[in-house]
Amino acid sequence: MCGICGVVRIDGLADESVSLHALAQMTDVLAHRGPDEDGLVVLPGAALGVRRLAIVDVAEGHQPVWNEDRSIVAVQNGELYNHGALRRDELAGHRFASRCDSEVLPHLYERYGVGFMERLRGKFGLAVWDAGRRRLVLARDRLGVKPLYYALVGDRLVFASELKSVLASGLVRTDLDYAAIDAYLSFGFVPGPATPLAAVRKLGAGERLVVESGSVRIEPYWSYPLPEPEAPVRDEGEYAGELLELLDESVRLRLMSDVPLGAMLSGGLDSSLIVALMARHARGAVRTFSVGFREAGAANELADARLVAEQFGCEHHELELSYADQAVDLTELVWSLDEPLADLSALGFLALSRLAAQHVTVALSGQGADELFGGYQRHRTAALAAPLRRLPHAARAGTARVASGTRFARAARVVAADGAAAEWIAAHSRLDDRSRARLVCGPLLELDGGRRAIDDASGGLTNGGLPALLALDAKLGLVDDMLHYFDRASMAHSLEVRVPFLDHHLVEWAARVPPQFKVRGSQTKVLLKQAARGILPDAIIDKPKIGFFNGASDGWLRRQLSGATADYLLDPCARINELVDRREVGRLVARHREGGADGGLLLALLMLELWLSTYLPRARRIAARPREVAVA
Repeated sequence: MCGICGVVRIDGLADESVSLHALAQMTDVLAHRGPDEDGLVVLPGAALGVRRLAIVDVAEGHQPVWNEDRSIVAVQNGELYNHGALRRDELAGHRFASRCDSEVLPHLYERYGVGFMERLRGKFGLAVWDAGRRRLVLARDRLGVKPLYYALVGDRLVFASELKSVLASGLVRTDLDYAAIDAYLSFGFVPGPATPLAAVRKLGAGERLVVESGSVRIEPYWSYPLPEPEAPVRDEGEYAGELLELLDESVRLRLMSDVPLGAMLSGGLDSSLIVALMARHARGAVRTFSVGFREAGAANELADARLVAEQFGCEHHELELSYADQAVDLTELVWSLDEPLADLSALGFLALSRLAAQHVTVALSGQGADELFGGYQRHRTAALAAPLRRLPHAARAGTARVASGTRFARAARVVAADGAAAEWIAAHSRLDDRSRARLVCGPLLELDGGRRAIDDASGGLTNGGLPALLALDAKLGLVDDMLHYFDRASMAHSLEVRVPFLDHHLVEWAARVPPQFKVRGSQTKVLLKQAARGILPDAIIDKPKIGFFNGASDGWLRRQLSGATADYLLDPCARINELVDRREVGRLVARHREGGADGGLLLALLMLELWLSTYLPRARRIAARPREVAVA
């Protein structure tokens, strides 16, 4: 696991693309992603930087990596689980200087050109520079596990694993993208390809970017599979057997490591099944890590995690936290997250990553199972509402109006929605039209609450229902919310987290599974539970889903708002005052203190203010900082 960055000339000229000073600055700001070593290369028209976290071939696996005649150079953030097979088969005859997975990249490019990433199985953000053709290829893995940002600045393209590294180049303006911020207030994250900055974009999951001949093109090399359930439907047990076989292979591949490896164990179904499969293949006891929150009460899963760890003979480590007596440095959290993100699960995962990083360098996690197999309440709602979709729209809309203001309001809005995009917005938006009209002001007034971004993501998904909702959850919330904070929180502690459920072979297979094997009535993750039966204790399989930090988050936020963090929102000079009505924010704060306002919306406002008032100034200071660089 690493962090990469670079600048290339779009016009193909051999002039300097960026100073060594700026490249070193971009690389330095990624040191947490790769504390073991750095690598800088400045060539005519291109410059690449990398920070390395040594996982495979610790001693010799240096980056950047070159082909034999040093005409092609590559850097990578990620892990390529099939690199051994590629060396033995397609790349037999090439000379390799190490066992490192990244070293296959320039040789694959030589053989397959800009489509070389289609041969890869893993997670990655990577860059390849072809000096002869003056061509740059950037690529992001199929599921978006690893991030990659880019900005077009005149005749240059700037790229990096994190937004702060792009800004550290000193080349990129920090004007805000108001449409992205508008979408963020609605959903609690910024849907790609947008970022909060107008000049910077995220490369999408399964996309490549190619610079050559004075032009830049972005194109998909893989698309998230549209739901296409098989017909005729086979026996449920047969599907469960195939699922277990695919997941077992995915886990086995992700045990590739020359450094200590363990697992994030929440005590829920998904992570527990990963640990069970790891125990089949690991040499020695699996190291497991769990964090619980005292305020979560019955939602504290530490005892369940302990039960699973004992069953599989794990070396277990746990930590119980209380935000009632523990100060949280939200400015550091926002700096680590890189974009405003209104998901307090990031706090829990940051603590879990800190615990795991004291013992291992790599950890496996159960992330992604909910989006593949239907694990959330909204998925249950979509399945139960299927018969109601035959009713006229007017009848469904009337039901939504009657339910407004009740705990059934969101579910009723989902039922009333027509089409995949509208249904996803109804399930996720923190702002209905009336609330949004009261809150936003200035440059956000004429915008659409993020609807266009969701419409763009829903291409090919015309009808609503459970299959479409699952696909959009994976393309949107999974990539730009959950995987986002997974990556940033773990890498803040130089910990690599691997996600076996998001192997693209398993994802493509899951798209063909009939929806009744995912959610049936009020039962979620039907197929995954059947696959786990006989492997995990029934108590783990059958217990209700518990969201990470779910039971403690609202109380924690209320406590924070009674202290110093309220000063950020209520400050007359707060940066968000140009975007939202200050009086409405004051009313939201007061109501939440009394237990009556939506904590999710208030959290979104708080994290946005912290990003505007602390993250951006800090990033600008780094870009302006002088630095002495020794030339090798």
